[in-house]
Amino acid sequence: MEFVKHPTGKLAYRSFGSGSEVWIFFHGYGQNYQDLLAFDKLRTPKQRFLFVDLIYHGQSSWNSSEKALKKEEWKAILLSLLQQESIDTFHLVGYSMGGKFALLSYELLPERISSLSLLAPDGIKTGLWYSISNYPNSIQPIFKQVVFRPQRFFTLVDGLKTTGLLQKSLVKFVKTQLETRSKRAQAYLVWKVLGGINLQLGTIIRQLRQRPIPVTVFLGEFDRMVSPKNLERFTSKVPQLILVQLPVGHGQLIAATVSYLQQT
Repeated sequence: MEFVKHPTGKLAYRSFGSGSEVWIFFHGYGQNYQDLLAFDKLRTPKQRFLFVDLIYHGQSSWNSSEKALKKEEWKAILLSLLQQESIDTFHLVGYSMGGKFALLSYELLPERISSLSLLAPDGIKTGLWYSISNYPNSIQPIFKQVVFRPQRFFTLVDGLKTTGLLQKSLVKFVKTQLETRSKRAQAYLVWKVLGGINLQLGTIIRQLRQRPIPVTVFLGEFDRMVSPKNLERFTSKVPQLILVQLPVGHGQLIAATVSYLQQT
């Protein structure tokens, strides 16, 4: 692993290839860089792929859970990575929470980014259960109880599933993300440090219209958390955007996207 060091922590990443065309990949919540390595099958000799561990994932670290990430700090970290790797312009790929960080990076450095590929991106409009990093500060006491005393919460979730108020796929997602104490602690830390990041969608849309780089959004047909309707506010206002729906759920979207790109 290689690292970008910053006063607030460090960002870990792996680099593959030595071409001049650079692609940077951001994984989803609860994952690490390895979950996107399937994309390396697509790399050509002219390309270089950088797979990043996001904060509180993999080997990336943050010095204090009491210090929330600010946009200017993310920009400084990203600029340090570009300088360290001698990168001028680059393409961005983000899955789930990584899609939010891809959009954030574009918001901050639009002139450096050559294309955006977003797989079920967070940060636009997604379901309450899914957007762990977007919960408001006002629910801190409730969320802390869920993380450290989860049994009552799981009983409630099971009850909502039984009455039909929660879909089975959403219940499975929630339980998978919070099934162990370490996962619940990770959820709490991610929420505390990353929860204050909100995308300026109006700014992003305006930038994409003024400088129309390629934008592709991949969605799973059976994804109950990120749907075309949820993203319509964004997708309908970017003329060059291509929307691709694949016959999978949220968890299978990475593999399905790689397979789709191999065939096109």
